[in-house]
Amino acid sequence: MCFAASASITRISFTMNIDPVTDVSYVVETIALSSPLKGPVVANITAPIIPGKNITIVSVKSGSDEELPYTLDQKHSVLDILAYNTSYITIEYVVSGISDEVSIGVYAITIDLENFTAPSLSGTITIFGKYSVFVAPSPESITNGTNCVIIRLDQPMIYVMTLVSQQIVSQTQVTSSPHTTTASLGKTSTTSRNTVIQQRLSGINPWSIVIGLLIIALGVAVVALYRRRGGGKIEIETMPSGDILSDDTVKHIILLVGDAGEKGIKQSRLVKLTGRPKSTISRRVKRLMEEGIVEIIRAGKYNIIKLTDKGREIYEQLKKEYEEKHE
Repeated sequence: MCFAASASITRISFTMNIDPVTDVSYVVETIALSSPLKGPVVANITAPIIPGKNITIVSVKSGSDEELPYTLDQKHSVLDILAYNTSYITIEYVVSGISDEVSIGVYAITIDLENFTAPSLSGTITIFGKYSVFVAPSPESITNGTNCVIIRLDQPMIYVMTLVSQQIVSQTQVTSSPHTTTASLGKTSTTSRNTVIQQRLSGINPWSIVIGLLIIALGVAVVALYRRRGGGKIEIETMPSGDILSDDTVKHIILLVGDAGEKGIKQSRLVKLTGRPKSTISRRVKRLMEEGIVEIIRAGKYNIIKLTDKGREIYEQLKKEYEEKHE
């Protein structure tokens, strides 16, 4: 038996079924490897999993349906897997503690995919129930089914989802229906107290209630994620449109990676040196990889970032500009 030094994760795809009422989610995750492991070749693969308060691993199997040994690191939300005789790994697990009930029929859910920094990522989330779903940042797509909502994700970032039961809006649309009673003496018509209440409520825009619930749910989701990370810094933002080199953080990343030389630099180190949140660095590294400027190499629990030939040319130009500016 020998260990493979070059095996790495090239693609992560997953399906996740969420029941917001019970706060239990079932995940099936498939990890594709850069090269098949054959014969006595063994690789230590560190696979990311979706974090939650509680994680229960159901199975970890090779492509031939053989159980693989693993160690769960719940603090860092990863599995250390000893893989052999396979080109991909399938992980099944149950996650709880990702859904917070804000009000009756209103839920806030956080899906943290920041560790899912493979070259290719594809995720399908099915939320059971009749809900209006709002996601930030915007997912690849949202599809409403008969009794479920299907959300597709393709970026390694934190997604905050707000679920509002479709009954909420209809319940807030209280219409005034005249209801009179006739007194036994003199047959005097009087308006009932229920009618007065209905008439007052009918003047309220139901969407103002829904929007208020959305704001509360978003706040609850962010606070919940903040607590799960032990008070870590959270920032939700989007990449600037247009030329990525117009972004100061992107330039800083390229300079730091270039200064690190051939050995590269850990992505976690970039977070520390730039002083930016993990989500900010993760999105920019992903974009730089898509542009062919950097490459990501998985080494145990860490992502090592290195410049490509294209990235080296950009680095040298940025370095020259930086030195001229600070002469």
